[in-house]
Amino acid sequence: MKKGVLGKVVKITLGVVAAIVVAGTVFMARLVTEQVLFQNKNNDTVANSVIQLGKWGYDLEGFNNTYKGVEISCEAEDGNVVPGTYFDMGSDTCVILVHGAGGDRVSTYPLAQLYLEKGYDVIAYDQRGHGSNPDSKVTFGINETRDVKALVKFAREDMENSKVIVHGQSMGGQTTAIYASNVTPGTAEAADAVICDSPVPGMEYMIRSVIADSPEDMNSFSTSYFTDISKIYSKIFYNVDFNDGDTIKVVEKDELPTLVIVSKKDEVCLPEKVEEVYANVGSQEKSIAYVDSAHIEGVIDDPAGYMENVESFLSASGL
Repeated sequence: MKKGVLGKVVKITLGVVAAIVVAGTVFMARLVTEQVLFQNKNNDTVANSVIQLGKWGYDLEGFNNTYKGVEISCEAEDGNVVPGTYFDMGSDTCVILVHGAGGDRVSTYPLAQLYLEKGYDVIAYDQRGHGSNPDSKVTFGINETRDVKALVKFAREDMENSKVIVHGQSMGGQTTAIYASNVTPGTAEAADAVICDSPVPGMEYMIRSVIADSPEDMNSFSTSYFTDISKIYSKIFYNVDFNDGDTIKVVEKDELPTLVIVSKKDEVCLPEKVEEVYANVGSQEKSIAYVDSAHIEGVIDDPAGYMENVESFLSASGL
């Protein structure tokens, strides 16, 4: 074979290989990204909440018979309609509860009950990608922050609550932390205080932990490859920047009174990572509390002790 012909064959071959690599990379990037953003596709998040509460031995029927909420909705800045349930106890203080991944508003009812028993008004709502929220994407607090802003403003202006607290669990704790870092204190959409129970430490962190076969594999080449290509694809095609969901970094901008709750036996959001979230909170008014429980189960294991921590923080914050 002549050199000229051989050169052309080599170039064509390399071109084909390069095209296959690019196509494969784009395919994998799309696959990983959509599994993250649309993680609840064909997942019954409403049923999941009932199942979880059943495993915890929580009396959901008793709650529903005791507390009669009304359906509410409000519109976020991007037009998303936020669905929720408002429990009116005649208080001037409303607590907005933000649930974690895989369930819906009902998963927060054990926590709602503790607040309702103390006489607080409560709003429980469905995060994006969960329950009846019309936005199917789960963005680990990035877009979900808009819904929290809308609900806080709704509680103040429509329900006439003079004080508003936001309390999130797990990914809801992450949403709450990111929300607190994206509002200006004193505005209608800014809560008077926030509580983050076992917050997810970051969008990328959780994605890496899911991809990795073991904790040691979190920063391996393969884990980093899949994560990095997903970051690029997500930013280009969905305008979702993983960095905006880096809880540990983002909370430097938090100026609201903030309580971070650490579950000592947590294997989902490790205690040391939650402590990092707390350490980086920028607010001059911040507190940390510990519960001797697994992930977000302090409210189940020791409800009285849990609320003692919460009310101590609120009292110190003038609430």
